[in-house]
Amino acid sequence: MDTTQLVRVFHRRKVVLFAVLGVLLGGLFLWSAGVHAYVVNDAGNKTWIVAFHNMSVSTVLAKADTRPLRPEDVVTPDVAAVIPHGEIAIVRARPVTLTIDDVSETIYSTAGTVAELLKDNGVKLNKEDTVSPDPTHPVPYNEDIVVIRTTYAYINKTEAIAYHRVYKNNPYMEVGRSYISVMGQNGILQKTIKVTKVAQQAVGSTVVKTQTIKPVVQEVYDVGTAHLDLKPTRTYTMSATAYSNRRSTILDGNDHLFGYSGLWLHYGTCAVDPSIIPMGTVLYVEGYGYAVAADTGTSIHNHCIDLFFDSYGDACDWGRRSVKVYVLPITRNQLYAKLGLEQEGTCATPSLRQ
Repeated sequence: MDTTQLVRVFHRRKVVLFAVLGVLLGGLFLWSAGVHAYVVNDAGNKTWIVAFHNMSVSTVLAKADTRPLRPEDVVTPDVAAVIPHGEIAIVRARPVTLTIDDVSETIYSTAGTVAELLKDNGVKLNKEDTVSPDPTHPVPYNEDIVVIRTTYAYINKTEAIAYHRVYKNNPYMEVGRSYISVMGQNGILQKTIKVTKVAQQAVGSTVVKTQTIKPVVQEVYDVGTAHLDLKPTRTYTMSATAYSNRRSTILDGNDHLFGYSGLWLHYGTCAVDPSIIPMGTVLYVEGYGYAVAADTGTSIHNHCIDLFFDSYGDACDWGRRSVKVYVLPITRNQLYAKLGLEQEGTCATPSLRQ
């Protein structure tokens, strides 16, 4: 190699040496001057930003001219953070259609699985709900996630319990007479019904509870069976009226009234003038039946008799009429035995019907 070539090689190496030295000195200068380097990784697209001071993430993103963020996008570190250098990663939310029953909505998410997406959007699943795709599967972005809910509703429904007429023989009442002694009333039954709905559509129902909130009252229809089969000791023709303590048809049979004698008043008892017919006398009244003298009153004198009825309406229907009254040769207890009845109760303190 001649002298000229040696000089050329020497000059080339000197130039390279000075270039390397310049880069090192420049880097040293920049480092000593406080230069900050940032990398914005926007879904795989990288942009370098250099500054001479710390910057917030939002400022770096602005300088990198990234497209606007959606609320669902994930930025690491947080956009409000101030950092000296480093990488800023943006994970962009992608659209997916979420259909719950018949309502569809396009949402944006960064979730990895269907379960995560549902949780992020506050969708809680019941055991009977169905989800497609399965919650463990990856989110099918740009496709549909379908949730079909199974729900239950409870409703209360009332319905009438129909009463029935019950016929009862009344041994006091004369054959051929009949009346309603207990007014029938429908009961009320409440049912609790469980309605199963799938996608808000009822698909079935079942009764889970029944409760009687008003009991049924069966209508009692008294039918007379009494007839005069004893020879009377005396016969009177009397003016017969009627009375009752019940303003409407008897409903339960428990509203007892006691007469002057202390006996419980019911169909088969009557009020008389004790000077004509003593208390406790057993009578047979034409068109009425058997009647025990058990009560009296200031308006009952001489040949008057007031017959007790179990309802005010029946008493009004009787009105006033002239009847034959037969005095029978038996005691009250003998009458009860004859009719197959238990002995009626008495009252310790007799009451006077005015």
